[in-house]
Amino acid sequence: MFHRACILSILLATLCVFSAAQRNNPPSRATNMSSHGSELSFPDDQPMTGLSGTVRTYDNRPAADARIEVTSVATGQVVAATYSSPNGTFDITNIPNGIYEVSAIVGLDEAHDRVELRSSGASVSLRFARPEGADAGDRTSVSVAQLKVPGKARSASQQKPEEAYRYIAEALGAFPEYSEALTLRGVLKLDAGDATAAAADLEHAIKADPSYSLAYVALGATYNRMSKYDDAARTIDRGIALSPMSWQAYFEMGKAQLGKGDYEVSLRQLSKAQALGPKDYPLIHLVKAHALLGMKDYPEAMAELQAYLEKAPADQTSAEARETLAKVKAFAATNPGK
Repeated sequence: MFHRACILSILLATLCVFSAAQRNNPPSRATNMSSHGSELSFPDDQPMTGLSGTVRTYDNRPAADARIEVTSVATGQVVAATYSSPNGTFDITNIPNGIYEVSAIVGLDEAHDRVELRSSGASVSLRFARPEGADAGDRTSVSVAQLKVPGKARSASQQKPEEAYRYIAEALGAFPEYSEALTLRGVLKLDAGDATAAAADLEHAIKADPSYSLAYVALGATYNRMSKYDDAARTIDRGIALSPMSWQAYFEMGKAQLGKGDYEVSLRQLSKAQALGPKDYPLIHLVKAHALLGMKDYPEAMAELQAYLEKAPADQTSAEARETLAKVKAFAATNPGK
């Protein structure tokens, strides 16, 4: 009953990643972007400032061509993105005042810092942690699969959602192992109700690039749809290891644990999703409500159902949620103390 919202959230995240898929072809300037990958426009009277910084490898060398993302803590949106220069520095202008999570990403490695931007701007220093087995080889590099992606395949994916299938076909025609395109096609198939075909595309995406975290999250969502909750949990766990700030991954993990009947674990995962994701994402309240019902915590379950209905009164599952809330209220009224 929760699958469509999950699919849509992952689709939006996928489109964001597609729009940013030029990690091996760094743009000449920073971009201000939404979580959908489109450029953001801000009110003319909104205070704007800048952010500069440096990115270093674990052994203190400049990290060139690291992808820099600036994510609003308040909304969960990526508001700006750029790449570090050959000397490991970056500079982004026209960012609204606020509190942000700044991330540097190279291959499997990520570094994060939180910064508060005011009118005077700010600077951050990001350094990748020493990877396990660093002496055996340097992991601070773009994945081999990503290096092999031709420019034509990258550009074909950066289009409007309604044209996605046509450009996916063009991208895969240019490069059949394009993990991002395979992932988006899998998500679109899942949204259309063909979980089996979606799983095939997503498994292919992971084989093409085992470092692409969103493919694991999307495949986990597919397994959730198929009620393969153990498989979902294992797959999403790998996605979280690759991208520990992914709220969609924790949301899907919460659903997988709910399906397994591990209600307390489900609530913990959903709370992480709530902390990292968009403010007051309605579907998290609905899934939390069902976990609480499994724990027989009826007052808290009613509160979560009410929160969901207040935030999404016209959602496709709202009628069912209202019916569930009415039944829980009636049960609580006739069974006080339970």
